[in-house]
Amino acid sequence: MSEENEFAPDCCVVGAGPAGLLAALLLGRRGRRVTVLERRPDPGGAAPAAGGSVIVQPVTLGLLDQVGLLGPASVGAGRLLGAEAYFAGSLAGRYRYEELADCPVPYALSLRPGVLLDAMLTELAELPDVRLVWGAEVEQLSGTGALTVRTAAGSQEYLPTYLLAADGRHSVVRELAGIAAEVTASDGAYLDAGVPIPPDWDELTRAHFGSHGYLLETRRGEDGLVIVWITDAGTAASVLDGPVEGLLKVWSDVVPRLAPWLTRHITDWDQVRRVQHFAVRAEAWTAGNVVLLGDSAHGMHAFAGQGMNTSLQDAVCLTEAVDRALSGHGTRGLDEFERLRRPYIEGLQALQATNTPASAAQAAPERERAPEFELLALGQPEIRPLLARAMANQARSGAAANH
Repeated sequence: MSEENEFAPDCCVVGAGPAGLLAALLLGRRGRRVTVLERRPDPGGAAPAAGGSVIVQPVTLGLLDQVGLLGPASVGAGRLLGAEAYFAGSLAGRYRYEELADCPVPYALSLRPGVLLDAMLTELAELPDVRLVWGAEVEQLSGTGALTVRTAAGSQEYLPTYLLAADGRHSVVRELAGIAAEVTASDGAYLDAGVPIPPDWDELTRAHFGSHGYLLETRRGEDGLVIVWITDAGTAASVLDGPVEGLLKVWSDVVPRLAPWLTRHITDWDQVRRVQHFAVRAEAWTAGNVVLLGDSAHGMHAFAGQGMNTSLQDAVCLTEAVDRALSGHGTRGLDEFERLRRPYIEGLQALQATNTPASAAQAAPERERAPEFELLALGQPEIRPLLARAMANQARSGAAANH
């Protein structure tokens, strides 16, 4: 990036998580001048949960594949071939990705966010018009869109044409832009624990709905299995007050075939993680030159594993809309995306809330609490055309740049 344009880029992206870096990469590959501002002092720590894993669905893997990131991001990842759903102990449905029409890849992956971020940073380093600034604290946003950022070298003002806020559920940019948002703590409890993969495990996620709440057995990375228990706060408290054997009894009663394996590998509460989740609902996803991306617009609970999936899909659609706006086509694409996306996201958040009640008496019937496998695998139907159009345009931009 030339010195004269260094502080007046086409776009500033605040937040160097997966969604922010993907947005920067897509815009940079289209020849846009992009500055990424991240408050962490260096990329060494990657991002929150970099040492854990997330389930990335086929629709999102297909996007990563088209961008050239699927191979590098798959290092250390574990494959999932499908899922089974159980209601009150009885099999309610069995699904396989390979059976879905137009499924980009016949599997999901449990991948490590840190590996994905490293792959993105490697690609970004090849783009001359993309600049990353670490240790950057956003301090002020003026009514004209000027952004004041403080680093160890002092304060600097940026004048981006567009400002993408990918700085999480407690977004500083969102607050400075005057966009009101509800950030609501989940009423229910979330606990998980990892164990080695059992010798006879068949690469299927299994979701168990019942009076106990929701119990999930799925892959954690390449060589681990994670048990996730989401239940009401009262039921969780009755177990947390006692020895870890009480937790193991609940889990073993739900999944008897795993009982010996769980008892063998979980022996202490220190092996059990407890997480407080939050939902975010911003009153608007754009204001002036500010565009909210991912958790800044619509953070959600971990139930159904859609946080990173929806955020990466958002990044693809929104960078297409921002690129069109930068080309003089107006902000219609940004408005269209929010109109199509918001009802789906808020429906997901409502579904998550039915699985995280304050008490067992408030729990909904199992069939009302289960997500649709095809929607998780292939994404929201209304934005699939937007994703396809964005990636087709991205490919054309890349081909033009190579000639």
